[in-house]
Amino acid sequence: MRTKTPIRPRPRRFAPKLRAHDSNTSTVRNTVLTPTNGKRIRIIRVRGIQEQADGRHLYELYFGTGANITVNPEKAIDTLDILDLNDDSTRTYERGEGPRGLRNEVLSGRWKTATTTVHKIMVEYDEES
Repeated sequence: MRTKTPIRPRPRRFAPKLRAHDSNTSTVRNTVLTPTNGKRIRIIRVRGIQEQADGRHLYELYFGTGANITVNPEKAIDTLDILDLNDDSTRTYERGEGPRGLRNEVLSGRWKTATTTVHKIMVEYDEES
């Protein structure tokens, strides 16, 4: 009698995506990242970088199009505390463990106080079905 050998799929290499975004300078909500149509954003890490002296600023990160992080607190990701000529980042999540938005839901950001210079927002993420 012939024995069947189980078929094992080859593991796929995990390659997270990276998106660099120049923030606005006002306290108005800004779309940081829009997922591919029909997909969900899974956050791995978000980093805010201040390249020109501008003092200390707080940057709210959340899913959806609410005016600020308090509109839907359940969609909040983190608040980055970016010091003068410095950077800050969220914690780094393992694959499949970070905050995940709904299908087609954008990642938004907003300054608590207006800045005078543009900051770099670096988003490491994955897209899921």
